[in-house]
Amino acid sequence: MTEIDYANARPLDVHRWSEYPEVNDLVGHVFTDLQSINGNSRISKKLVKVILLDLYVAWCADPVLMLMFSRDNNAYKARSRYNELHISKKIISIVDSLIANGVIGQQLGFNDRESGIGFQSRLWASEKLITLFEKARFNQFYISYHEDWEPIVLRNESKDAQEYSDTSETKRMRSVLLDYIKILEQTHIDIYDLETSVLTIGDGKKKMRLQINQQDKRVRRIFNNSRWDQGGRFYGGWWQRCPKNYRKKIQFDGIMTAEIDFSGLHIVILYAQEGINYWAEVNEDPYELHGINDIDPDVDLRAAAKLLLLTAINSDDTKKAFKAFRSQSVTGSPEKKMTDGQLSAMLQQLAQKHEPIAHKLASGAGIDLMYVDSQITEKLIEKFTCVYKCPILTVHDSYIVPFGYDHFLYQEMQAAFEEVTGVTHPVVEHTTEYFDVIEQEPHPDNPVELQQDHYSGPPSQRHLTELELFRKFKGKPLWEDWVPDWTAVY
Repeated sequence: MTEIDYANARPLDVHRWSEYPEVNDLVGHVFTDLQSINGNSRISKKLVKVILLDLYVAWCADPVLMLMFSRDNNAYKARSRYNELHISKKIISIVDSLIANGVIGQQLGFNDRESGIGFQSRLWASEKLITLFEKARFNQFYISYHEDWEPIVLRNESKDAQEYSDTSETKRMRSVLLDYIKILEQTHIDIYDLETSVLTIGDGKKKMRLQINQQDKRVRRIFNNSRWDQGGRFYGGWWQRCPKNYRKKIQFDGIMTAEIDFSGLHIVILYAQEGINYWAEVNEDPYELHGINDIDPDVDLRAAAKLLLLTAINSDDTKKAFKAFRSQSVTGSPEKKMTDGQLSAMLQQLAQKHEPIAHKLASGAGIDLMYVDSQITEKLIEKFTCVYKCPILTVHDSYIVPFGYDHFLYQEMQAAFEEVTGVTHPVVEHTTEYFDVIEQEPHPDNPVELQQDHYSGPPSQRHLTELELFRKFKGKPLWEDWVPDWTAVY
């Protein structure tokens, strides 16, 4: 590895699994060469397999992507519902054996208890292991997740996963989610014109590499504070970390998509909880302010007001809201330099503008609002999974569906919002990037050449090759039943 970027890393995923003979052959080859492994060989081989599979998945996604690895014995609870393969602390000694035999590389981490600063150890495939990967008689699609992987997560106040006993409601939620995951796993989800499957996004300390791949499509529903009525949002899938200007190029099985979002969702929900239909009774831009003095004229006032209002709703005091505002502002922007005094004056104006819900600012209401929007999202997931039988991606208050299904999505978003909140006619909009495209949707009467021109350029060879490999491995037809004829791109 020439340039080592230890920030380009993700946690070791102990749920990777495969029973394909080709995969077992590679694992057996590596395991046979290992020395000084004590104890049950079956368990040891399983641990080797988990590590090798996740290293392979990481290498396929991004050759310089590392795995974060905890050397804390307490990090491995073999009898937890979140550890379906019963990975024990023995995995630490297995990693040491793999390092000693030159199979993987490592950068040891540290934990400074006084400062609270820590750095987890990093693992990566050695040149020796990469050679085996390159010669392997399988590809990334041979590797999936263990069948008992847990998608419903309950976290405590410390944000640690908490054990719980199943109820009829948790079983229902899990069933909905597993049906949804099956559709995602059967759908090739990709940004069609990328020549490489890695995006560099963010800036400054937030700069990162985002891997676009078919292994990062698992979605979990996470509840907070040991309560089933807080949080509950759906997390997972590379698209949730993908900037909007790239999301507009997402394709499902070679089909272009459209994205629609709720306008001012949390603001509208808060008004609904006060018995006010915001768009029917107030009907003005919730983030528009006038007459703010003593701030840099280059500040985007509406964008700043939106960010401040939303961070204030999520924070439990104003100081935290102001800190979160600056943290989320772009490095080097005038918003990043706004003082507490300037932000306080802006927040006061927002409180005056939204007097009916002013008591919710700096109240920590965001975690409750997330539960409300997660209920809306669940209804949409269930509708598209079970009724339309087509994929849908969620980005909290925004949803992505195949072209043609955006018209159904528009109606279903309004229906789900009304069912959950009791308020009618929320404003739902195609994202700005899609507006002109939606107005000129391709039509079956148009020549194929015009339909292709509509999609702003040809797909990359990487995308086409991977899509064909995915279709072949999954035994997929050229077009799934949900695909209308006129949406075919190539």
